[in-house]
Amino acid sequence: MEPILKLQQQQKMMMTPQLQQSIEILQYNTLELEEFLYEQQLENPLIELQTPAFQERVFSNPSSSIMPSDLYTKMAEPNFRDELSQLATVTFIGEDLQIVQTVIHYLDGKGYSPTKLMHISAQQHERAIQLLQQIGPAGIGARSLQECLLLQMNGNDDALQQLILHGLPLLAERKFHELQKAFQLSKEQLVDCIQRLQQLTPVPCTLSQEHDTLYVTPDIIVYIEDDTLQFSLNDGTLPTVHLQDSYQNIHSLLPKSERQYVKQHFKQFNWLIHSLQQRRQTIIQIMSVVLEHQQAFFRHGPAHLKPLTLQDVATQIEMHVSTVSRAVRNKYLQTPVGTYLWKDLFSSKIDNMDAQHSQTSILEIMKKIITAENKQKPLSDQKIAEMLANTHHIQIARRTISKYREELGIQAASKRKEL
Repeated sequence: MEPILKLQQQQKMMMTPQLQQSIEILQYNTLELEEFLYEQQLENPLIELQTPAFQERVFSNPSSSIMPSDLYTKMAEPNFRDELSQLATVTFIGEDLQIVQTVIHYLDGKGYSPTKLMHISAQQHERAIQLLQQIGPAGIGARSLQECLLLQMNGNDDALQQLILHGLPLLAERKFHELQKAFQLSKEQLVDCIQRLQQLTPVPCTLSQEHDTLYVTPDIIVYIEDDTLQFSLNDGTLPTVHLQDSYQNIHSLLPKSERQYVKQHFKQFNWLIHSLQQRRQTIIQIMSVVLEHQQAFFRHGPAHLKPLTLQDVATQIEMHVSTVSRAVRNKYLQTPVGTYLWKDLFSSKIDNMDAQHSQTSILEIMKKIITAENKQKPLSDQKIAEMLANTHHIQIARRTISKYREELGIQAASKRKEL
């Protein structure tokens, strides 16, 4: 077979750098976009950013709300391990100070010490834990849950001590009748003992600083004005993009070799402006559909969230579903009923006898049912399924109830039982 030359015409979409930049800009939340704009200013000499004044940042949206992250940066909290070490220095001397400092050094994030320490003996470890009770919260330095709870007990309480030492596994399984039999307690005595146990804490202190408050700056603010739901983009903190004033004056004076450089950056400037406008318009289009569809949610909360998929919105505004997905990515809404990730407002449809419910609304109904149940006779997954069908006309299989319950972090009926 002889080789031949054949011409063929076909359409092919190329991912240009400009198109890629537009997609990235669409995905950015407000804080990410602000950082991106300052990076562009460094890369493009024709870009000039005008930072909004403080008054503009505060009064840029109808709710006139100021996020804490706009006003200050949260300072790191004092290190409790260092505080304990300092207290030990002024409280103990000699060997006592040495062994206490050793235990403090090896405390974990919840205030427990390891079962064994190489640098001190078991007797020294025991004494150090007792000394720690003088300068720290009760239970600190314990090597087990039982020891932590026992260190917090005040006075002699034989029933509570026996429950801590030997009854915690049965208590975790909610086997109350077996506990009564094992410790020869009446129902009233066991209830009283459990109440005293609940006054103790399994975590004596928190040494880790990983749980500092994380402030969220919303990208969209939904508010009620004259009994009408409205929204605005929370972009008052963003700098305004301008073309350098000197561009028009120097462009015609530059040598031909340098004009191409300036021309290229001018094209990048125009594309940035276009991408920012397109991002804003896309977000407004999507949010308009969400606001219209989720009126009940914005007024009454998650239990009233209606089914709405990304494809539903994409079809209505005549966009590709991937565009909608990118637009809602990692963005927050501040609403009259709380602050939510935008993507959490999209929920799949679940068909039932009378209407359609979103998965989120069903989860909220399940939480209310379980909260109101008789704790002495908790509802099984099958009973919850029957209540949803009879009271709310929602048909869901028992195994689906079990899956939803696990998503909510709620234990099975046998684990929720109370005496």
